[in-house]
Amino acid sequence: VDLTKAQNQMTEIKVVPNPYIAGAIWESRTIFGAGRGERKISFIHLPPKCIIRIFTISGVLVKTIEHDSSVFDGSESWDLISDDGMEIAYGVYIYHVEAEEVGTKIDKFAVIK
Repeated sequence: VDLTKAQNQMTEIKVVPNPYIAGAIWESRTIFGAGRGERKISFIHLPPKCIIRIFTISGVLVKTIEHDSSVFDGSESWDLISDDGMEIAYGVYIYHVEAEEVGTKIDKFAVIK
């Protein structure tokens, strides 16, 4: 792995969709035809091995996700459930991606009604 190239690619990490809009058309419907489907966002362009930490805007850790995949799968989905098993609130969140020997990326995403 070219370390310099890997470090430069850390800037390409993104969250999609951003902002996440609850009840958007792309959410699948439930099998019963009523109610919301699965809620999720995806982190894309991730290095093969990294840790994603999601914080509230006030700095409280909400979720830790360990990403470990092949070189060809640089994405990780999150169901918007905290480490405590609760649905997250609407608002702005900070994410921190840490890849050992490569670097870090800090950015934000929003969850709106």
